[in-house]
Amino acid sequence: MKYADLYKAFKEEFPEGIPFMKIKEKENLIDETDGIHIVFGMVVVPYILYNVQSKNTSEIKRLFSFIENMAMCEDKKINEVLDFTVLEQLIDEGHDTLNQCKRYMGMNTLKHCEKVEKYFL
Repeated sequence: MKYADLYKAFKEEFPEGIPFMKIKEKENLIDETDGIHIVFGMVVVPYILYNVQSKNTSEIKRLFSFIENMAMCEDKKINEVLDFTVLEQLIDEGHDTLNQCKRYMGMNTLKHCEKVEKYFL
């Protein structure tokens, strides 16, 4: 997993979500040159939330598997995308949504999430 190719890797992993992602890109006037935090915050996290709200269990499992790979990555920049963009936004959604997400988080993602949650207490 490489920081510069993170969004590309996400789209390759979730080709069925590309129509949703294209809509979010257009709505937010963003493209892949806008920076990975912006793209993940305005495209990827909404895709995660859409699937959580739709209770699309198989897709949610796959999404959190991808996120777990981010959590296990040694690249600190990828960890920062996970912590400061993905997890912070999920925490901002409130306890109900966060608890739904936590059911699918892997061990490493949960560790990251607990650290980020401390800033919100």
